[in-house]
Amino acid sequence: MSEQQRLEEAVDLILERDPRAAAYPPSWREDGRVEYFYRRNSILVRTADAEQVRETLRGILSQGDESAQRADVGHLPVIAGVVKLEWPGDDFSTPEILEQLDELHGVGTATPVHGLSLCPNSGHPCPATEPAVIASKSFSPVPPVSDGICCGTHGWDGDGVVVGVVDDGLFQEAPKMWPWMAGVYGDPENPFDANKFIEPYAGHGTFVAGCVRSVAPHAVVQVKRAEELAGLAYEDEIIRRMVEVMDSGADVIVCEFDGITRLHLPMLTFSAFYDEYLRHVNVVVVAPAGNDTSRLPTYPAAYSWVVGVGALSANGTYRADFTNYGGWVDVYAPGVDLVNAFVVGDYKTIHEHPQQTRHFDGLCNWSGTSFSAPLVAGMIAARMSGTGENAPQATEALLRFARSQAVPGVGPVLLPDQVCRTPQEPRRTGCDCACG
Repeated sequence: MSEQQRLEEAVDLILERDPRAAAYPPSWREDGRVEYFYRRNSILVRTADAEQVRETLRGILSQGDESAQRADVGHLPVIAGVVKLEWPGDDFSTPEILEQLDELHGVGTATPVHGLSLCPNSGHPCPATEPAVIASKSFSPVPPVSDGICCGTHGWDGDGVVVGVVDDGLFQEAPKMWPWMAGVYGDPENPFDANKFIEPYAGHGTFVAGCVRSVAPHAVVQVKRAEELAGLAYEDEIIRRMVEVMDSGADVIVCEFDGITRLHLPMLTFSAFYDEYLRHVNVVVVAPAGNDTSRLPTYPAAYSWVVGVGALSANGTYRADFTNYGGWVDVYAPGVDLVNAFVVGDYKTIHEHPQQTRHFDGLCNWSGTSFSAPLVAGMIAARMSGTGENAPQATEALLRFARSQAVPGVGPVLLPDQVCRTPQEPRRTGCDCACG
């Protein structure tokens, strides 16, 4: 299938499933690219700017009609410091209104309610690959489950560390089926459509949780479901789930939604999350860089306070051919042909032609930066339990080691079995691990 066909099928699926969703520019089909997704008839503003922008918005919507001027514009709190403004009707497109607000109040004062993809791409909201069937006799994840032993000592297994995953929920049978998934919990996902086939993008959160557990088998892993349709969720919904995960005690948060923003500006919701919550605690956020072979920054991965993760090839020596890249990507980890927990049932391919029906028995082979990110999160958790460091300290140590072995043409790299090969200060001469 051509890239254009993949784009059209993925975007059409989103717009068909969610009548609130829109893609910018309107000419995306002709352009062969979506700049960003947004929710119709709504914008986000800082609380301090809300009343002023609200009055301006009323004036724009009225077009001189006094009765419309008096019509109310909905004012809904999203997160501390940010509110959402909503209005009825289809006379004005959201991008047109934002352009007028840019002129009157300054660029970035009001932003769209961005839609972020579960399988992030800057222009193509579809996964790097579709889930593939593995050999029937294979019952082990790739990478394999860590034994938690490093430098001859036990405890590098994430014990006592809480990792929160914001995704599409958890297939409830998975923790009962696979030993490395035992104890993983979270919001249940209904992965099936009306015809009992596995939905597109279903099982994503389950696979991600399994990737965390492969590296940190004793970590507490909670999967929080952000409401999504065809793999797209809105930033206000995502940020609420992230606050809930933090409030439940997460040390590491994996945000699996990512995307391009209007004018490449940071999202108000995520900036407020950092200002009001994250910067006051020792919690780390990890996010995938995206799967579009692009240098364009995606958010939240491109934030300085987020660990943005790109994908390495199967042999770990070069960038995966789909991964996004650039100086904003903090580290690269394996992301090709991983194997982990999935749904049980039949799946019809949506991006591969001719269309196939694939049967899964609870495991699959999958590729994408979505799965590189939880491997890094698991490494952070494993290092925390092995050293007693908090999440920011463990993260910085791992990134320092990744930079020390940066690969030309790729960047900083980490492999799951290197969790204890991180330089520790002070360290013994000649020792390349964190055991001394």
